[in-house]
Amino acid sequence: MVRSFLSFHAEAPLEEALAFARARAGGAGVYLVPDPPWVSLYHEALEAQEDPGAIRGFLRELSRLGRALAFLVLAEEDLLFLLAEGGRVRAELRRGPELGEALWGPEDLLPLLEAAQAMPPLSAVRALAAPFGLHPDHAALGFLDLLEAEEEEGLPEEVVYLE
Repeated sequence: MVRSFLSFHAEAPLEEALAFARARAGGAGVYLVPDPPWVSLYHEALEAQEDPGAIRGFLRELSRLGRALAFLVLAEEDLLFLLAEGGRVRAELRRGPELGEALWGPEDLLPLLEAAQAMPPLSAVRALAAPFGLHPDHAALGFLDLLEAEEEEGLPEEVVYLE
């Protein structure tokens, strides 16, 4: 099965991320998974849209809570990674037939971005997550993955679902 997924991550308290998500769910489902100091957000509508502009806008807003990351993988071929802080995107890695090519960011992050650029998208997601202290499994999940897990075996109690 070919996978596509989108995940957001904020270095913020769960309560702040929860209030943020409630205000921006727009009737769509949102899962929140706390893993201090990070909270991972999986947004149903944004994952379905696969719109880099909408992802960038959501991430910029999310980064007002603290450092924030976004990972988008499309059909296991395209990769978008964004790092934002204080309401602005500070780094981007984009590659693949649908998303085009881009690589820029702070000089200290460039070696990591360049190494990830040479990897398959799923491997790149895991490699990019780890140096930020984000659990690589959380980066490599999407809304549909959590929905399927909830239906099959249930999710841990600490996972919050908003709709």
